[in-house]
Amino acid sequence: MAVVQRSPSSLAEGGCLAAERRRCVAATMLIAGEDAPAPTDRRRRNDDGARIGSVESYRRLRKIGEGAFGAVSKARHVGTGEVVAIKSSRDSGSGGAALLLREAALLAACRGNPAVVRLLKVVRGSGMDDLHLVLEYVGPSLHDVIRRRGIPFTESEARRAMAQLLAGVGSKHADGIVHCDLKPGNVLVGEHDRPPPDEQQVDGTVGYIAPEVLLCEDCGAPVDMWALGCIMAELVTGQSLFPEEDLCQQLIGIIDLLGIPDDVSLMPLGIDAGSPSKLREKVPEERLSPAGFDVLRGLLQYDPKDRLTAAAALRMPWFAPMDD
Repeated sequence: MAVVQRSPSSLAEGGCLAAERRRCVAATMLIAGEDAPAPTDRRRRNDDGARIGSVESYRRLRKIGEGAFGAVSKARHVGTGEVVAIKSSRDSGSGGAALLLREAALLAACRGNPAVVRLLKVVRGSGMDDLHLVLEYVGPSLHDVIRRRGIPFTESEARRAMAQLLAGVGSKHADGIVHCDLKPGNVLVGEHDRPPPDEQQVDGTVGYIAPEVLLCEDCGAPVDMWALGCIMAELVTGQSLFPEEDLCQQLIGIIDLLGIPDDVSLMPLGIDAGSPSKLREKVPEERLSPAGFDVLRGLLQYDPKDRLTAAAALRMPWFAPMDD
């Protein structure tokens, strides 16, 4: 399940995000579950590439997700019985078709990457512009897993999940692809017979947006690293790091939690200058060891230039081989 990055059309939709967001794609990332196919299996099954077919070849079973861009349905191929996910645009005209084709091209560029959901084919409906994407049906979103567990991940569980996410994001960045909307709802956990994510957003998601995006600055690969830091904190605490629903409130929440850097110390945000970081209070040592906290702190740096890359994070002691 992948969504093409678009810009909000008004200040109400995204504040500073109304500016052009550079070329980004928010493709759903995967982390392996106990029953997930091995990465080599994913690559081998994807070698056929994408083909144009008819949506009438599939019987839709139920809607499993809906967002600003469109809807995703669980479906079954009438001839083979294969269970898939079908993504359809809200716009059935040429605009929606163009976005779906752009998304298909980006997914095709990620073909063979076990960290990205596979595009199986593009299918056509009743008209020339009525296009749909047929995607692999994977499993629940990380958002669903966190909520269903009801308890935070252990540190060793979070370490394994973060190692897979960092490796996947690193491989995408190496290919020049920036996700721009990483969040638990866009991470699929590879288990069979469970629903894919029920939430898709196309403009980034409040709670996982990096501060440079909120401040209307240039953004690139580091925005994904910030989002991974937010996901990591959520894994070990069981709660969103920045639960605010308003972009301006999120910026205030970031500054309140991490302290005030020099470049925003004069902004009228109602927070005292010199405020210290409260990140360790939010993620205490009983939930995350000092080595793990070093990774988290490195991902949640204000300045994108100071933020850890995926490769640098994976070299840190927290990810050293161990028996867990």
